[in-house]
Amino acid sequence: MDLYERLYDEIDGLKLPIPCYMGFLVSEPDTLCVYPLPGSRTTAKYFDGTREREMLYEIGFSTNNQQTADQTMWMITEYLDELNEIHSENDSFETFEIEVSETPFISEMDSRGLSMYLLDIKVMINQFN
Repeated sequence: MDLYERLYDEIDGLKLPIPCYMGFLVSEPDTLCVYPLPGSRTTAKYFDGTREREMLYEIGFSTNNQQTADQTMWMITEYLDELNEIHSENDSFETFEIEVSETPFISEMDSRGLSMYLLDIKVMINQFN
């Protein structure tokens, strides 16, 4: 299933001030990442083998520039709020709901002044065999 890659493509396709990466958020300045969260689950199974799934992802931004982080994360939020569908390149899933479950917030600030901004999303899909 290529949902993770297609979600990344959607975010990376925006004209953001820094590049986006797939992977875990590290404590380095100006790092923007999208990554899966624990807690994704199957919500229904159908006789044809299709599974309805609730998939959880987070977008994290580690930076010293709070203004850029706030603007960037809200730009992503507004885009995702308007996004109706994420298309699979290998027909492994179809989306039926994309929800920003937690709008951008500051998670922490370390002793170097590095702030972690987070944004959580939920994508409801039908995953095909």
